[in-house]
Amino acid sequence: MNTKIQALVVLAGISLGLAIAPAMAQSSDSDKMSKMDKMKSGDEMMTKDQKAAMFDKMSDADKMSATKMAGHDMSKMSAQDRMAMTSKMSVEDKAMAYDKMMASKMEKDKMDKMKK
Repeated sequence: MNTKIQALVVLAGISLGLAIAPAMAQSSDSDKMSKMDKMKSGDEMMTKDQKAAMFDKMSDADKMSATKMAGHDMSKMSAQDRMAMTSKMSVEDKAMAYDKMMASKMEKDKMDKMKK
């Protein structure tokens, strides 16, 4: 009799564990998505001036790829010409280039996480 009760308790524990495991896995996936949504909304809350300032703080290589994504290919320009062009860019152009760069990085991070 005692072994039957123990077997029932073990089966109930295993059943409960199998029922809870998928629910826990789903909640962790939704937590990851909500974190990405929060990051995305944080970038949207930045003003154009703040985005332009972040663009100015980027490395030269990042600036070049960001402007290329925004439709301004500067890869064939000299370093001096690139610096002159980026200093003459409007706040809106810098903000747009920053947005394109961040969107690209978020998409890359999303793809990397999906591979894992």
